[in-house]
Amino acid sequence: MNVNFENLELIPALVEQNRILLEKLNKLLPPITTKKEVANFLGKSQSTVNRYIQLRYLIEGKHFYRKNGKILVFIEDAITEFRNQLNKGLV
Repeated sequence: MNVNFENLELIPALVEQNRILLEKLNKLLPPITTKKEVANFLGKSQSTVNRYIQLRYLIEGKHFYRKNGKILVFIEDAITEFRNQLNKGLV
């Protein structure tokens, strides 16, 4: 088995380009940390988000946490995964 290493020097440049693209993407995407933002992101109402919490579709410690014991702060990666599951009909 022959292994070709001639393009290994391109890896650092590709990693840097990936970092730059991710930074640009994060600037374009709206935040999804409040209940209103989550509702918009999911295409649902805030009352539906409340219902998802009551039914434990959205789980404290996994999808959100409470700031100062009261204010809900949603975890963006978990909400994105939740939306993917909703779109697949798994929730």
